[in-house]
Amino acid sequence: MIARYATALLAAILVTLALFWLMQYLIIGQTAKLDESARVKLIDFVRLQRDTQTETKDRKPPDRPPPPETPPEPPKMTADPTAAPSGNAVNIDPGALNTGLDIAGPGAMAVADAEAIPLFRMAPQYPERAASRGIEGYVVMEFTINETGGVDNIKVVEANPPGYFERAAVKAMEKWKYKPKIVDGKPVKRHGVQNKLTFELQK
Repeated sequence: MIARYATALLAAILVTLALFWLMQYLIIGQTAKLDESARVKLIDFVRLQRDTQTETKDRKPPDRPPPPETPPEPPKMTADPTAAPSGNAVNIDPGALNTGLDIAGPGAMAVADAEAIPLFRMAPQYPERAASRGIEGYVVMEFTINETGGVDNIKVVEANPPGYFERAAVKAMEKWKYKPKIVDGKPVKRHGVQNKLTFELQK
């Protein structure tokens, strides 16, 4: 009877020890897996952090755009009272400019400083019909200088001889350019301007 109880007690002790050992094995294995998972995640995090720092160091600031080049100054227009291509001379008489000014008085200088100034005056071509016939002459032209310095309302005041030089004079004067008249700081039209153009054959 005692031997039976002793055998049962020993068997119970062995079963209990086996259960404790099994539980301890399972707990240790689970802990080891958790530690391994945490270690792997930690390594991955450190690796990603290291890659981010490397990319940040390799970045370079964008190149600055080159400064814009200074645009060249526009060419200044100059008077060009040259002879016609045929060699025959066409003289533009600046003394024939009819300004209509009274230069006497204290305000004469201020008015003269504001008057229109010629910038470009191309000489007309000598008409072939007049050149072939040996005809010389002149025309007196009247026109208006507009606010932009162009020439408008061109008309013939006098032509000697008539019918030879008027068309050539008008065609050339359409390309003339002036610095417009200034009144109170603003450009205004200048009416009744006259010029005499003399056509002479080369001798």
